[in-house]
Amino acid sequence: MKGIILEKPGGEYLLSDSVAKPTPGKNQILVKSLVTGLNPVEGIQQQGMLVTAWPIVLGCDASGIVVAVGEDVKKFKQGDGVFGCTRLGEPGYGTFQEYFLMDEHITFKTPANITSVQAATIGVGLLTASMGLVSGTKMPLEAQPQKSAEDSEWVVIFGAAGSVGQYGVQLVEGLGADATLSHRIPVAEQLQGIATITGGKFSRVFDASAMAGDTGMQALADQSSISDSAKYFTTTNDWAPVEPRKGVEIHLITLGLIGKSGGVSEETVNKDIETYIPKLEQFLESGVVKPNEYEQVGDIGVEEVLKGLGAFKTRKNDGKKLVVRVSAD
Repeated sequence: MKGIILEKPGGEYLLSDSVAKPTPGKNQILVKSLVTGLNPVEGIQQQGMLVTAWPIVLGCDASGIVVAVGEDVKKFKQGDGVFGCTRLGEPGYGTFQEYFLMDEHITFKTPANITSVQAATIGVGLLTASMGLVSGTKMPLEAQPQKSAEDSEWVVIFGAAGSVGQYGVQLVEGLGADATLSHRIPVAEQLQGIATITGGKFSRVFDASAMAGDTGMQALADQSSISDSAKYFTTTNDWAPVEPRKGVEIHLITLGLIGKSGGVSEETVNKDIETYIPKLEQFLESGVVKPNEYEQVGDIGVEEVLKGLGAFKTRKNDGKKLVVRVSAD
């Protein structure tokens, strides 16, 4: 089958028509790729990280149609629409090819109100936001009783304009952010703005940008007036140490462990995701959570992924997800 391959770390993306078509194993499904999303992680993988074997087909964020099911699969059947985040850097799972594998228990079923293009914008962003807010800050993944402004507590999200941050805002508020600050202003002004807007009534900080570790921790330490409960800081940056602060629990999001096995961390990540997905499917079907805006690059075909990867390198960060249609519905 066709796929976009990398032969070695630091190599160039190449179109191949001889990629082996994978076979689903136990609790796996084989998916015809419809639309694939593009993410910053592919740039990291191209340099050699988060890849288990070479050559490799990358891509981890896509929508498609189930064409075969493995042993013991119960949730899906042939013809079902699916989407989500696949295993990173493992042969057979890359979405920059005609067919790819997904793990049954950590895969979304596409609701009738979500198109295949919209579905390709959701998996990585929504799961990362859920891991940050639910696993990281212990926020319940369910509707909460309406509180008065005086009784409400703020959640501070850095990087709310990006894909992960936008889904984080939706999970917190449902309709959008109550207030925003520019990340381009000096840190002191950001901290003062947080204090002014929240009145210090926050104990949860989510760094969806992977670049606000120091600022987020300082906000919790210096600007939060919450003293009768734990404080939480979570970040998508799992490669740089975060300096501990007294009374602040730190959580590093490790979506790269999705689908993997062999340790307690892997088991925890996958069990958490398996727990989130039914509730998130309900949120999407009911419209509580809506797909992010997107920009489709190129025409239709696996080769169009090359255009998408080129566009991703030169794009302006306008909050839209870049997607490529690999095949027709």
